[in-house]
Amino acid sequence: IFDFDKSLSFEGDSGPYLQYTYVRCQSLLKKGKEAGITPSTEKKSEEVSKVEKLLYRFPEIIESALHDYAPQHIVHYLTELAGAFNTFYGQGLIVDPDNSESLYKLAITEAVGVVMKNGLTVLGIKVPEKM
Repeated sequence: IFDFDKSLSFEGDSGPYLQYTYVRCQSLLKKGKEAGITPSTEKKSEEVSKVEKLLYRFPEIIESALHDYAPQHIVHYLTELAGAFNTFYGQGLIVDPDNSESLYKLAITEAVGVVMKNGLTVLGIKVPEKM
């Protein structure tokens, strides 16, 4: 059942929620650049986050959606990635010049932004730079 108000919500399964996640990533990257922090893939710990596990699956999801003629695979995946990233974002500062982990956190943020933009583009959803 289509619900117009839910389709424009910034929470849950909606285009604006996915777009907002992309915009948040860009905002964090800009903030990091202003603070002089360059994203780096050199990881400090061995623990693999849910975001990292999801990022790894993007090519597989795209291939599955193409093979099955099922764009909903991409929608479900992007929604799960957005939720995982927003949890990651809520667990602590991403941009912190005093924390060496910020370099890696910004690299993860950059990767999420790239995947969100590519996934939304494949779905034909505009990718705004600001919201």
